[in-house]
Amino acid sequence: MFKWPRSPSVGAPQHELADFAELICWQWGRTSATALSRALGRLAENDYSDGVPEEEEADGRVEGTYEEIERRQEACRGRYPFEIEREGQTLRAIQGCENPAYAIYKYLLLSTRLNMRDDRCHADIDGTLLLEDLSAQVAMGYFGERAESMVFGTAASGAGFTGRVDTLCRRLGEGGGCRTSASAGVKDGKLDVVAWKPFTDDLPGKLMGFGQCKTGTNYKDSVTVLQPDAFAKKWLREPLVVSPVRMFFVSEALAATRDERYQISVDAGLLFDRCRIVDYCDGVDATIVAKVRQWTEAAAAANELPGPKGGTTG
Repeated sequence: MFKWPRSPSVGAPQHELADFAELICWQWGRTSATALSRALGRLAENDYSDGVPEEEEADGRVEGTYEEIERRQEACRGRYPFEIEREGQTLRAIQGCENPAYAIYKYLLLSTRLNMRDDRCHADIDGTLLLEDLSAQVAMGYFGERAESMVFGTAASGAGFTGRVDTLCRRLGEGGGCRTSASAGVKDGKLDVVAWKPFTDDLPGKLMGFGQCKTGTNYKDSVTVLQPDAFAKKWLREPLVVSPVRMFFVSEALAATRDERYQISVDAGLLFDRCRIVDYCDGVDATIVAKVRQWTEAAAAANELPGPKGGTTG
């Protein structure tokens, strides 16, 4: 898994090469199939291991990369911050647009490809915690009209774990509060965000989702960590009437074949990757969008990229 500003390996999967093409396009304003082919060729020249692709194979990988980019453009529902020009398979950064979804996409791209252990904080904002704020809003949008959400994880301020569980139960109208057995050392019980759709009668029994959030590329070991039923049994005084849906939010644009998505979703539950987050970012609060812009602007500047609106016009 490559981290910017380094390049991916010549044998990197298609979704990594697509991220690389987007970052190059962001840096220079545009890129092309020819330029990407040359970049892969240079990688191949520096790869002394067996199985280095021939030129035709590299060209085939470039073609596959542009197919992945086209898929992203469609999946983002008109919110993709790059434009494909058919002539010569050119990718162009959309310039000077204030569309919040463009900034959100670029934040997710950077928070995937930067080293989010050492390079997570910019403009006094923690980019990993920012995903929790964003995901809570996206989950609420996905659940639809009258839905509510709450950031439960590390991004939540104020009360400790027991207080947050009490607040969650009070807002849900069920669960009875935190069990007295909750220890002081518990941080979030692997729960980052909660979304639910209440009824006017405020009685127990409603649609709700418990979610976990991950930036970076090391998400695979985390997809099964959050178990909503186990969380409820462990920390709530009273059982929830309807088991929460398990949700998983990841900044990476994941591989898109049906079989790969099936395998990940079996482990992760309701999966929100980069494109799905952008697909449902319509109602994200302006204060969260502002933080996304601030973090992205500062992180981009620190990593030789233009601001989140786009790049040069060259």
